[in-house]
Amino acid sequence: MVKITYEVHQKIGNPSNVHEAIVRDDLVHTTGYGIFATPFDLNENDKINVAIKWINLDSKWKTISSHGAKSNINLNITAPELLHAIYVAGRIRVYNVGTDSQPILLSLYGHFDIEDKRIASDLREIINSQRAFFNDFDFPYYAISLIEGDDPRSMGGTRLSDSFTAFLPRGMHKNDYYILFAHEHLHNWIGGKIRKDKDEELHYWWSEGFTDFYSRLIALRSRGIDRKAFIDEMNQFLRAYYLSPVNQEPNLRIKKDFWNDYDIEKLPYYRGLVFALYLNNLIQKEKPDISLDVIMHDLFKVAKQQQFSSSLFKDIVHKYVKNGIENEMVNFIDKGKIISLEGINLPIEKVSMGRYYLGFNRDNLIKDKSIQEVDVKSNAYKAGLRDGQKVTGRDCPKGKGDPKQIITIETTAGTFKFKPEHYSKIEIYQLRTDLLGQEEKEFSKFFGIK
Repeated sequence: MVKITYEVHQKIGNPSNVHEAIVRDDLVHTTGYGIFATPFDLNENDKINVAIKWINLDSKWKTISSHGAKSNINLNITAPELLHAIYVAGRIRVYNVGTDSQPILLSLYGHFDIEDKRIASDLREIINSQRAFFNDFDFPYYAISLIEGDDPRSMGGTRLSDSFTAFLPRGMHKNDYYILFAHEHLHNWIGGKIRKDKDEELHYWWSEGFTDFYSRLIALRSRGIDRKAFIDEMNQFLRAYYLSPVNQEPNLRIKKDFWNDYDIEKLPYYRGLVFALYLNNLIQKEKPDISLDVIMHDLFKVAKQQQFSSSLFKDIVHKYVKNGIENEMVNFIDKGKIISLEGINLPIEKVSMGRYYLGFNRDNLIKDKSIQEVDVKSNAYKAGLRDGQKVTGRDCPKGKGDPKQIITIETTAGTFKFKPEHYSKIEIYQLRTDLLGQEEKEFSKFFGIK
């Protein structure tokens, strides 16, 4: 018998990234990957006996994990089930947003801009509406852990076994909270129960793009977000896709550079959502009484027998689209040709817009907190920013990538506001926001709003 003893330390500072181990005076928060060591030669399906014990805990501490809320847990599970899980102990607030027979335990740590009661209510609504969409209520237990983030410009989360976790900064809009929760929870099916195959990155257009589409669509149908918020979200994605500097890169480029190029990392999210719009329209043109929903339901029906693949996806779509989508998959997904929404049965228009463009050196802004290399043609220059100004504060409400926002830069020379939009413009698609009469009917029919 070999006994191994080791200590777990967090990164320097006070990190709040839930993908890694967090160890504080009043909190231990980690995924299994961040805390457990397993034998190197363990096979994926090998069962192991695991005893997890939280000892010498403060009387005010509580515990929660993907496997239950007890401080002592005995398990017979696989290594992925042990590692792909969340483990939390600390001064957390724990609520059951499910039922006694099917508990959904919610753990909250820190402070948020909305009350605990509202967070619990929103999560209950998201979970119920998504389970109803797939007609899948086979979740004996579920856990959610949310902690306060330390960076006002950063949020994120991840789905784990029978659970998800996220870090949330102060200052987030209510819709941003809601959509982040909806996205992570929807991964219980898309990329979860509907399993991805080994070529994961090549299918991010589906596992991430379709998750972005349906997390917002189901939220609209359940009235978690209103129509204006939904249209704003769709238009952000349309802007991001059509103005992306890499929007014509092939799918293989995503596999190669997903983890080391920000624009490439975001491309499958944008491309997948726009492709979902395109396919929904294609299906409704041939069969007006159905939608892309049937593809998602069919994928779930065969999920226990088959992992997701492009071939499976094309075969299922072919049942509803006479000529299939072989050409679309090759052109739009594999080769990266631009997806045209011309003629789509939606109230849509073309607008002239430039890509996201700060107009000065971003690296200097972040590293040296100074303004350098200002482009005299840029909106930043027109607003008054000049080389050498020292930055004392900044606000980019929609983050990097969206030109339709107002960025605020505070410097020792004053405060400057500008739209981060390039002066070279192209025409892109946007959903109309001022819908009237027939347009409202078209919108509701297309998105299945009753």
